[in-house]
Formats: sequence, structure tokens, C-alpha cells
Amino acid sequence: MDCWSVLELPEDADARTLKRSYARLLKTFRPDEDPEGFQRLREAYEQALGVAQWRAEYAAEEHEVATVDIVEKPNHTDLQAGSDVLGVRPLSLQNPPPLRPLSLESPPPLRSLNLAPSTPQPLHEPVAAPDELAARALLDGLSEQNLSERWAQAQQQHCAKAFEQRLLALCFDHPGLRNSIAAWAVQHLDWLAPWQNVEMTDWQRDALASGLLQDYRQALQELLETGKEREFLTQLKSYTVQPWLQVFDRRQEWQRILLQLFNDTEWSLPLFDRVGQVFGWDDKKGIHPEPTSLWQALIERCNQESFYASLQAKAQDNRTWAADVQAAHLLMNPMQPGQQKKMIDGFGQNEWQACHDLAQTLKWRYPQLRLRLPHADVFHWRRFLPRPIADETWVRVWAGIALALFLFYFPTEYKSKGFSISIPMIFIPLAFACVPVWFFRFAMSWWVPIISHVVVQDLWLTEGLVPRHWNPDTRWLVMRHGVPQAVLTLLFGLLLGWPGMATYVGFMLIGLLHKRRIGQLDPELAARRPWLTALHWAHFSPLQLVFLLVMVGVIFVCRMYFPEYHLTHLMFR
Repeated sequence: MDCWSVLELPEDADARTLKRSYARLLKTFRPDEDPEGFQRLREAYEQALGVAQWRAEYAAEEHEVATVDIVEKPNHTDLQAGSDVLGVRPLSLQNPPPLRPLSLESPPPLRSLNLAPSTPQPLHEPVAAPDELAARALLDGLSEQNLSERWAQAQQQHCAKAFEQRLLALCFDHPGLRNSIAAWAVQHLDWLAPWQNVEMTDWQRDALASGLLQDYRQALQELLETGKEREFLTQLKSYTVQPWLQVFDRRQEWQRILLQLFNDTEWSLPLFDRVGQVFGWDDKKGIHPEPTSLWQALIERCNQESFYASLQAKAQDNRTWAADVQAAHLLMNPMQPGQQKKMIDGFGQNEWQACHDLAQTLKWRYPQLRLRLPHADVFHWRRFLPRPIADETWVRVWAGIALALFLFYFPTEYKSKGFSISIPMIFIPLAFACVPVWFFRFAMSWWVPIISHVVVQDLWLTEGLVPRHWNPDTRWLVMRHGVPQAVLTLLFGLLLGWPGMATYVGFMLIGLLHKRRIGQLDPELAARRPWLTALHWAHFSPLQLVFLLVMVGVIFVCRMYFPEYHLTHLMFR
């Protein structure tokens, strides 16, 4: 099927007829309903339009050549006839007329010459056509308010075509009026549509379209920023149904501008859904504007807004106390520590797991939602959670106490047996270190439930004594964690004096403040054998190990050569 059959026109149709037929068929083959039919119609229209334009140019050239031939070949017969009419005889050299004698006595009088200067008149002064003069007069005092009135007058005076041409020229002679004139013309004169009457260059067409689209975007953005979503949707529909935006390329450009607008502004999920219905967007079917990356970002943002709306609904739901509802209440509603403590007292394993899952989703998938929550730290509820002490912690406590017992026992053995390390020197500290570890585990099993009853006061005391930048998540509490650490510090002081206390406190502070570690440990190995991997070097900072070696040397020297500085001696002296 050729292009003329698709357009339902004869092969000798001119460009104007082509545009009218294309506009008529465009209502049948809409780009959003039948993209294949529209593409076929568009290709046929471009092919036929090229043929019609070539035919018109060829005819114009033929006419110009014929005119030049007529001018360059004079008709001598017509010239002869003209001579006879004017009474002029052609000059003949065979029978010349008799010569009269020249009289030199009285020369003829000279006629006076008028030497007064005169205004030269142009040889070919252009005379403006009446419709041009009328159109030019209608442009005087033209404004955005009287455009419709002047157009009606131009139609009454039969100068509509000239007025429209003058209006187009005015758009580019005065850029400040361009967008207002173009906005009126696309609605009343069908500018930028395939069937427009005024002739435009491609540059003029693109300049007008670009200016209009930017004005449309600015108007819609102002409505979004002021929260007028209903007016936004009404204005968007009025823009979209304009004929010049039904052309496939312009419609795609318009949708790209809207996509960027939604990416730069705030909006509600129902509004985005309604805009998608206007253009027929469907992510499941793959129908969406370009670029794809920006579209996917908006879809993820829609999922985020939908998730947040669901959280808000759960946080306001008081009819059920399911685990996910309680987790939403805890994270979404602003509460005082006492209120949080009262709510958490009834939590079981399911509620704690729901809180953990919700916090993980907010932290890793929708991190921007944390700015809307009462607490930016989505794990703030952990400070109320009685965290169990890991087995690796008890292994490290046992190793520290065993090292302290070895340094405490070594000077006595050295004085009695000399500088030699025997098997009892190694195994006795290891065995005796189990006693305080067992005592601490038993004491902590009672301490954690007891201190949980005063966790609100503990939080108040921690926030008052510890700077926020040292403990941003309130992970460490003064009474819950500070009292056990103080007991351990006192134990190392009793065994090794002030160097032992400084070693323990310094080792713990370096581990808290210096986050760099020597290496990584295989998680599977650590999960299978926590007792064996508890002292692995990958758990510690390199500064911790250097500090520990230096302090062990200092303690050894103090124990060997300065026993009077031992804390035990000072206490019982």
C-alpha cells in the first residue's frame, strides 16, 4: 500500500490538502491507542509531503524559465508596428533628405533653464496592498487582552492571512510577546498543528514550541509547590488536549518535561496515578516516557510513598495490636521515653522481630523516610531491649583476667625459682580466671532484668553525662553498662594496681573510638566456633594491640622493680 492510499488522496494532491487529510486521519490513528497505525500514517504523510513539495518547486522553476525566455526574445514585428503608429519612419541611407544651409547671422535665442533643486522621486516605489495596510493598522496597540478582538476585526476586513503573517513576525521581532501570542495562536489559529495556515520555518516552529512548553511547566510547577493538586490536574488536561501536542514528537517531549517536573517537586501518590491515566502510563506493560532511568526512580519513589502511607495508617490504627502495627506505633508516633518503656514492656519475640524488620527496611531501602520520623535513628528502640551478652565477650573477659593473674603471680615465682616459665605458671592463671568469669555471668543474669526497670532514668542520666557525639545512638548506658565496667576496672586494679586499671580502660576506649580493624574474619567460622575465634586478631584495632603490648611491658617492669606503687599496697597500708 503506497502513501497516497494510506492518506486516502489522489497522487496530484497539494501540500495543503495533505495536511488536512493528515489532521483528519490523526483522530483515528492516535499515538497512544494505535502506535503502529500512527507510525504508518506518519511515514506516509512525510513521503507524500516530500513529493508534493518537489512537484511545487519543479513547477515554479518551469514558470521562471518561461518568463525569462519571453523577456530575452523581443518581437521585431511589434516594434515595426509601433513605429508606424507613432509616425516615425525608419532611417534610410539610400535616399537621404536634402540638407538646409546653416544660417550664422542670428542664432536662435536660448530658453531659460530651471535650476531650482527638485526632490528626486524613486523610480519604483512599492505600493502596499490594502490587506497589508489593514493588518499593519490592526497591530498598533496590540496586547494579550485584545488579541481575539483584533483577529475578529481582521476577519471582517478580509485581511486574516496578512494579519496572521504579521503576528508571526511580531513574535520574533519582540521576544517578550512571543509566548503570550503563541499561547493564544495555538488555541485560535491552530499554530504548530499539521494543518496550520501560516508558513513557518523549522526554527520558528521549534522556538515557539520550546517557549510554550517551558511556560506550561512553570505554571504547573507553581501549582504543585502551593499544593493545588486539583488545579494542577485540570490545567494539565487543558494543555494536553491542545492539537499541537497530539503530534507524536511533541507529545513525547511534553511527557519528558512532566517526568522531570515530578522528579524535581513534591507530590502525592494519587496525583501521579491520575497523571499516568491521562497519558496511559503502565509500568507493568512497559508503557512509559523516556528516559527509563528517571521513570524507574519515580516508580521507586511511588513505592516509597505507598509504604509511608501504609505506615501512617498502621500508626493510627488502634483497633488491633498485631506485631507490625505495634512496630509502626513505636517508630512513627512521637513518644516520651516513659511511654516507650510502657509500650515495650509487653513486647515479645514477634514484636521485637517486627521492629527489627521495619527498621531495616527504613534504613536500607527507604532512607529518605527517616527524615519524616520522630527519631532519625530507626533503631532507637534497642536501648530498651535487654541485649544478651555474647559468648565471645566472656572469652575476652576470661583472657584478660588470666593475663592479669599471670602478671600478678609471676614476680613470686621469679623470686623463688628464677627467670623460668613453668607449666603451673601458665595453667594456674587460666584455671583461676574461670572463677570470676562465672561470678560475673551469674551477676549479670540478675543485673540486666533489675536495671531494665529504671531504664528511663538511665537514659536521662546518660544523655546528661555523655556527649551526644560520643554516644550518638545511646547504645551505651551509664548504669546498665557503666557499673559492670567499673567492677571489672576495680578487679584489674586490685590485681595489677593503677597500670592494670589504665590498661583496661585504655584498651576499651581505643576499641570504641578507633573503628579500623586489622582484617576480617570468616562469618561462618565465627558462627560455628565462637569460643575459638573470640580472640582472633581481626576483632581488634591495631592501636589496641600496640597499646596492650606496651602496657604489659610497663606492668611487668612495675611489678618487678616498683612493687610499692601497687594499688593493693596503697589501699591496705
